[in-house]
Amino acid sequence: MEFRVANPQDLPLIRELADQIFRAHRPGQHMADEFPYLYDHANAHHWYIAVQESAVVSMIGAMVWPATIAGAKTSVASMGSVATDPQWRRKGLSSHLLKLAQDCLVKERVRVALISGDLPLYWRFGARPIGRVRWYALDPSSSFAGKPSWFVRNIDDQADALIVARLYQSRATRFSRTLPQLEAMLKAQPLTQVEKGQKTALLVFDGPQPLAYLIVNDRPFNGQEPSRLLEWAGDPRAVLYGISGLEEGSRAGMRIPVLPEDLGLEGALKALKPVSQGPVSWLAKVMDGEGLAHDLWGLWHESGSILPQISEIAPDQYRLVVGDDTWAIDAAKLTEWIFQDTQSDRPRGLETIWPSPALWPEGLNYI
Repeated sequence: MEFRVANPQDLPLIRELADQIFRAHRPGQHMADEFPYLYDHANAHHWYIAVQESAVVSMIGAMVWPATIAGAKTSVASMGSVATDPQWRRKGLSSHLLKLAQDCLVKERVRVALISGDLPLYWRFGARPIGRVRWYALDPSSSFAGKPSWFVRNIDDQADALIVARLYQSRATRFSRTLPQLEAMLKAQPLTQVEKGQKTALLVFDGPQPLAYLIVNDRPFNGQEPSRLLEWAGDPRAVLYGISGLEEGSRAGMRIPVLPEDLGLEGALKALKPVSQGPVSWLAKVMDGEGLAHDLWGLWHESGSILPQISEIAPDQYRLVVGDDTWAIDAAKLTEWIFQDTQSDRPRGLETIWPSPALWPEGLNYI
């Protein structure tokens, strides 16, 4: 068995295994069509594969993104399409590939892995749920007024990409997406395909001035689940105004996620109460604690007077020093302390600094 980084010549076998595992019950649909950048030749070096007699029998894919967390620049990797041929399962192949992926990504100065799914495999790897989302539900009568000069229209996935990009840049915590990547996301909207919903992508204007954009997964799972706001940026009042223009069936019970930093959106929803609250819908792992501390130093410096010192003492093991106190913790605990909203054992001296804002990648979804 050979464990290695893929090259472009491996992609046909990678795509074949992906369709075998993830699209067996969807004839004619292909993962590479839904996630073109993940399966692109230029991204082959972010696939990690196990090869047996020239066959790819296990694999993990990743997309590396520059990211901004509350204004501080860092780098993250979205990891997904984790698959193993059924004949080769329960042999530790995926665990081996996760370790290979981490070693390679850290060399690229990737600090954090974001992992789709909640498998025990990922927990053993050290990934943990992080962040907090308050979910609000709209009723069919929900209506949010705008100014007489406001109007809404559909997004053109190519002509409007620059407008969407400029609005998206107003979010202090975000991925850095190129215009071609943004155009691909707006065109494919892979999450709506995966969840069998309909994409609704809207721009809200005040005269010629763009105020906000929003992307909704309209009645996913063939209408069995309520619609969900996937991504937005700009004026939150304009976002809710755009939602008000949707037909009643789309608005009924629509789920709206609110992150801790979305104070404007939460204020606009003040008449409602959240129906649920929990971590974001994916796991994360700090893969390079020292590097992340370097990247977020300025952010932490603004938040607290006693700054944490993080040093790696062994693979996935860290020494954390705050003032006169020292802790030896693993990568999973470090991830929880930095990004998890509620941590009863987090040192009290760090409560003014952590948790750091969590990225919300649903609308990106690996493109």
